[in-house]
Amino acid sequence: MTQRYNLDSLEFQTVRDVLVARLTTPLGRTGLEKLGPLPSAEAARESLQQVAELAARSRDTDAAPLPKLEDVRGWLPGFLAGDHLPTIGDLVDLRRLLAAVSGCRAWLQSRQSHEALCRMGLAFPDVRDIAEELGAVIDSSGEVVSTASPKLGQIRKEIEVADQGVRHAVQRFLSDDRIYKHLQNPEPSWRHGRPVFQVKQESRQAVPGVLHDRSASGATVFIEPESVVSAANVLSDARAAEHREIQVILAHICRALRRYDADIELAVQSIVTLDVALAKSTLVDTEGYQVPEIADDGVLRLEDARHPLLLRTMSREHIQPLSLVLGDRFSVLVVTGPNTGGKTVVLKTIGLLSLMAISGVPIPAAATSRIPFFDGVFVDLGDEQGITQNLSTFSSHVKRIARCLVAATTRSLVLMDELGAGTDPEEGGALGYAVLKALEEQRVFSVVTTHLGRLKDFAYQHSGAENGSMAFDREQHQPLYRLELGIPGASHALDIADRVGMPHNIVAAARELLGQRDQRMEEAIERVHTARLHAEENRRRADELVRSADEKDKQLDDRLVEMDRRRAWLEEEADAVVDAGLKGVRDFVEESLKELGNAPKPFGDRARGLLQEVRQHLQNSNVHRRRMKFLGGLRKDGVVYVPRLAKRCTVKKLDRTREVLTIEVGKMRIEIPFEDVSWLHPLD
Repeated sequence: MTQRYNLDSLEFQTVRDVLVARLTTPLGRTGLEKLGPLPSAEAARESLQQVAELAARSRDTDAAPLPKLEDVRGWLPGFLAGDHLPTIGDLVDLRRLLAAVSGCRAWLQSRQSHEALCRMGLAFPDVRDIAEELGAVIDSSGEVVSTASPKLGQIRKEIEVADQGVRHAVQRFLSDDRIYKHLQNPEPSWRHGRPVFQVKQESRQAVPGVLHDRSASGATVFIEPESVVSAANVLSDARAAEHREIQVILAHICRALRRYDADIELAVQSIVTLDVALAKSTLVDTEGYQVPEIADDGVLRLEDARHPLLLRTMSREHIQPLSLVLGDRFSVLVVTGPNTGGKTVVLKTIGLLSLMAISGVPIPAAATSRIPFFDGVFVDLGDEQGITQNLSTFSSHVKRIARCLVAATTRSLVLMDELGAGTDPEEGGALGYAVLKALEEQRVFSVVTTHLGRLKDFAYQHSGAENGSMAFDREQHQPLYRLELGIPGASHALDIADRVGMPHNIVAAARELLGQRDQRMEEAIERVHTARLHAEENRRRADELVRSADEKDKQLDDRLVEMDRRRAWLEEEADAVVDAGLKGVRDFVEESLKELGNAPKPFGDRARGLLQEVRQHLQNSNVHRRRMKFLGGLRKDGVVYVPRLAKRCTVKKLDRTREVLTIEVGKMRIEIPFEDVSWLHPLD
């Protein structure tokens, strides 16, 4: 598969170099060594979705709990094959790795909203039992724990007793004044697990015991006193028993681990996968890279794209971004323009970003970029392998071009630099023209650069091709590194030669030799370029005017909507004022009737009739109908506006029979009648 992708030609190692510094563990290096185009568009989309979700969780300060781990791959394959016995330190490293796998597995599955991470977590093996089994034998400091076996626990108790016996024997030895004065140091040293004392050579006979060592000068000897030998033998025997039991325990745990060889190998690979994905996600977090759309086929769209290698050496603001669409109106782009103008950078940017995307790596381009899943990326750049294969520059170019034409499909990307160069311009132009025609007929995604005038005409004669040029500042004699579509570019070779120090008389002579016709052609191209720039500027200004007009129309529409809202509110507020006035009249009449009591006719009857008329008006008013309609749709925990409290309150209970509701005001609940409620909230 990788033979269809020219990774080396497009400096894909640059991507690995960028990522390797962002790894958390040394295990991730193997993942980067294998980094390349994935087997399918679905696999690329899945990988990029994982990256996007990891970046999102990191921004939420919920980063993956991947600790720094030691590389276990140096000894693990041999151990699992039965050819290597690990040290206790090796097993401690393995235990930490298995614990990390368990922690990361739980973290990946902790949020169902991140589907790609959940799927990644499901692929992690459940190694909690293995980690716990190791933890029951070896602690984090690398010691075999006393509870690893009943026998080991008993032996270590015996060691404690034996150690106390040695200490007591040493104290008895030191309490003898006849011996003490011959010692250079009252503190014992240890040789091979046994206590010895430093004694001057001339006092050797005064301190009976076993000679264990001498100093380099021979002036000091190290003696194990006879009175301590017996106790030290007991301690030595106990420690030997401890060592034998530890070896038995380690042999047992190693046999157990080999039974889980598949899970352990998958655990290591899971850490590799997560570490690489996390490294990719940091590009999104810290470098502004984006996750593009991956399509099975269709259109290649790059927007605001930059080459990763340039981003390592220059600030983003100083790099001219690249934007183009390939595979929509045309599939072949012929790029012309001055030397050192950036044509090769354009090729490498298109090729490398395409490889990154289909390898599951975010790209330094806008998120709206779209990359088809290319089944091959074929490149002819420079003079690769020409010398080693005993080929001329032209022959090596032709060999690579032939491979491109034979292997490329409609789902491939072909990039060729300086097509037709290296031989007679007429023959090179004819060959290049035929190559472009073959690529255009096959609808292969192709970008080629050239200086040959004949190839500049190709796009004008074929609908599936388009010209592009690298912009050049004629006044400053400097390339602008900006790709412009729709028109071929002049080479500006003499302008560049003049700028970089070629003697002026040589440049002038070259201009005369070039002839008026070619100069007129260059000037015509320059005039078209200038007209295009003016047209682009006019179009930009027109777009700005249209956007400004649209914005003003939107603002006007918003103001009209707001005015209509306020008018309707004012109308309803006016009705509410009338309603409030009628309520005031009703309350006044009701209070007056209490004072009139049994007043003679016709005063009491008139007052009661007036009250009935006011109530009738209130029940038939628009305000009452709106209020009852509003209350009919009101439910518990709904919000109402209470004018006399000037507050929005939450409804806790409705009693439609009594026409009252209970509302919450602060920490209190109060009961109010329906008529004290308004559907009309005050304007903000």
